Amino acid sequence: MKRWLTFGLAVLVVVPCMVLAGGFGHTYAIGTGTVTVSNSQANSSWVPVSVLILYAAPATGTAEVSRASQDHVFSLALCTFSNVTSVVWVPDVEYPFAFGDALVIESSETNGVVQVLRKGD
Repeated sequence: MKRWLTFGLAVLVVVPCMVLAGGFGHTYAIGTGTVTVSNSQANSSWVPVSVLILYAAPATGTAEVSRASQDHVFSLALCTFSNVTSVVWVPDVEYPFAFGDALVIESSETNGVVQVLRKGD
């Protein structure tokens, strides 16, 4: 089951897990409404630990996390939210991203940033 948590709870749970798992994170602007994180390394794979979206002001809309692989797009999570400043997705299973795969985060609100936490598979 896909879990959307509040930002505070995610920080308490996800960040320590990422540190213990040897993970890494990057922050991206949501200026266009879509953030794509691709695996361009032929001999490497990774799994997402969490996706955190932080809005500059309370926002209402939808957010979706998808996997693009070999010309197919699979929705991993979809959330409708109202009057929130953050949204977090923590996958309930590992989704390995191999060479050519992409994690796509889409948000109807564009006034914020996305932080993607990953670990090597």
